[in-house]
Amino acid sequence: MGLLKSVLNEVLHGFEIREFERRIGLERKTLDALFEQFRLVDRRETATLDINQTRAFRNALFETIRELGVHEFETRTGYSLHQGEAVLEKLDHLLSD
Repeated sequence: MGLLKSVLNEVLHGFEIREFERRIGLERKTLDALFEQFRLVDRRETATLDINQTRAFRNALFETIRELGVHEFETRTGYSLHQGEAVLEKLDHLLSD
């Protein structure tokens, strides 16, 4: 849950993404509503995402890794780049099925 919230915060408020809807897969206002839904949920809780939300999270994670790189990713999300890349790999596998 923590990585989800951190990544959504970054793509919504941390840096600019040109062609947001095309690159993320959801409109900004839809992703913002999802972020608000999860913002106050405890980090230890789990989140349920539909397939479109899962794809958008995957895309947001990809863009966050690309934008922030090694040094900034951990500082700004609280997770190591290795952890982010491992989640991205799992999402890629999940979405390819």
